[in-house]
Amino acid sequence: MVKKLKLKSKLAKVKREEKRLHKALKREALTLANRIDTAYDKAVISWTAPEYVKFKKGWIWYTIFTVLFLGGAAIAYLFSSWTFSLVLVAFFVVYMIFDRRKPKNVKVILSEVGIKVGSRIYQYGRIRTFWIIYNPPFAKTLNIRVHNEFLVDIEIQLGDQDPTVIYEFLSRKLPELEGKTESLLRHFERLFKL
Repeated sequence: MVKKLKLKSKLAKVKREEKRLHKALKREALTLANRIDTAYDKAVISWTAPEYVKFKKGWIWYTIFTVLFLGGAAIAYLFSSWTFSLVLVAFFVVYMIFDRRKPKNVKVILSEVGIKVGSRIYQYGRIRTFWIIYNPPFAKTLNIRVHNEFLVDIEIQLGDQDPTVIYEFLSRKLPELEGKTESLLRHFERLFKL
């Protein structure tokens, strides 16, 4: 019984230390992001790609989108659900504002110590795994799963970069998550051009 308690105590201590280490790595990444020339800027592989893929939408798409949301808001209001109606209108306005924004081109740098995407730095010690989804012209992404991050999976556009070169380099640094494919949500986003 005493041995079990000691073992549990040691495991809890190791977990606390690991958590503290990951927090320290995250703080270091934030401070290094503001510096101009760091070890993360010494590229083994680098490319420039958009932050995200923006789908081209025509006036028919915008018309259908407007009719669906504003019509849904009107129906919700008629059924005395004015809060849901307000939520639909607010969502419509916010989506239209963000839809006007064009994706910025960011520089992606794979170095010996980590990955830098724009000004964000991900040390290899914080990255749990990676996978590449390459299905041109629909999907060309490098995905990384970061420890203790709000959005755990980070999608990096490959642009015109050769995925085999990236795979060969990263497979020496990180474990690959094999068999991972594009999520159903991504398929819907592409289908409905969201």
